[in-house]
Amino acid sequence: MRCAPPYAVLLVLILASTHVLAWGRTHTAIRQWAVKALPDWQRELLGPEATDKLCGEFKSLQDQHAGGKSPELDKYCRPPGARVSLHDVPPPEAGLRAIQWYLWQVGANLRKGEKVEAMKFLGVLCHWNEDPGSPSAHSSPITESVLRQLVPPVREKENLNYLFGYGGIADAGAFKIPEETYRPKLLGASISEAAARIYQGQRMLRYHNSRYIIPVAQDTMYGDGRKADEARAAAALYNAKHVADILYTALCLAADRVDPSEAAALATQRLTEWLSDYTGGPLIPHPYYVVPFLVNQSMDAKRKLHPLRFSGEGKAADVAHGFGMGAPFALDYTLAPGGVFAEFTCRVGLHPTAGPSGKVSFRVEVNGQVAAKTDFIAAGAPPQALKVPLPSTEVVKLTLATEPAPGSQSLDNLTVWSEPTLHRAVNVPSYQPPRGAD
Repeated sequence: MRCAPPYAVLLVLILASTHVLAWGRTHTAIRQWAVKALPDWQRELLGPEATDKLCGEFKSLQDQHAGGKSPELDKYCRPPGARVSLHDVPPPEAGLRAIQWYLWQVGANLRKGEKVEAMKFLGVLCHWNEDPGSPSAHSSPITESVLRQLVPPVREKENLNYLFGYGGIADAGAFKIPEETYRPKLLGASISEAAARIYQGQRMLRYHNSRYIIPVAQDTMYGDGRKADEARAAAALYNAKHVADILYTALCLAADRVDPSEAAALATQRLTEWLSDYTGGPLIPHPYYVVPFLVNQSMDAKRKLHPLRFSGEGKAADVAHGFGMGAPFALDYTLAPGGVFAEFTCRVGLHPTAGPSGKVSFRVEVNGQVAAKTDFIAAGAPPQALKVPLPSTEVVKLTLATEPAPGSQSLDNLTVWSEPTLHRAVNVPSYQPPRGAD
């Protein structure tokens, strides 16, 4: 298959791009790496012509369409009912509408035998999930000016843009995506469920790969470029795995070949694997005032870290996953589309290191309304279980909140959210394309 040549040829050196704001030629390398990871039946399903176009001619259709330059691409780059930038992570309502529409278009066209047409929609969806993975403007949590403050340019490189492809450094250098055996993961047994995980994966991609921005900038300015290339390669590899998961899932749904065991494994979703909406905020009292919550660990009054567990349950009962949290604090999650998950469960209580005055109430809010709330739980008391039904609204806002009892001490209020889990609905609503969609 021409889209997946021998690895030595496929992973050519990625050179600097001067006409893009994110990945340049790395779009091709990511796409080829992802296609190479697909099972044989999926590569055979597409065939050489469609896969060549997916990795080549159709890799950057939204770039061609940008600014209204190619109105003939409106069909592929203007998802109905969803005004989104097809380069960045969008707000959830519009983003989920668009992702579902693209998955539906891929399946509808493949089932009609229109493989090349299907690849246009799939190419746009892939590019949209590649841009936020570039250590550039699409993934940066800070501005160009702040970055140049943190890592000031040396005099001879002052003309380089840090975050943008126009003379920038994100897709420069000479690197290749590391060779690695990878089995793509199913992201959903339905279009709606797959869209929910693709959207979260896109958010996580932006969050994860932003960690490479400063290493790239620092080594470009003060090093020999090797560390920068290592960072770019790591970012591209993480991105390529996400795209492989999207391709695999889209083709499983299109061909109605969802493995039952893979679908069963998605029946629950750990909330700790979902990216929260937290981006920083007001400080809370000690000891969690710097980081108000921690994933899979707790903090004592001296800021020493501990595994999550509850009083009276011993080390053998360490919590498999959850949050250590101070009080008062509210941690938000956006779940979309609604109807994919029907229930949220967890156990809540205080950590064994909580002090004698520790006393906290826990509540779960859904779309701003209290759905479950405990009485005040004291230090040393057993945990309580919470079970909350989730609505089928287009977007579900889930909030985990702690409230200290009057007179309790913040250094003693060390709380645990144990195994916070989303449970998939028995009957996930089928995606219905907008009226008039082709």
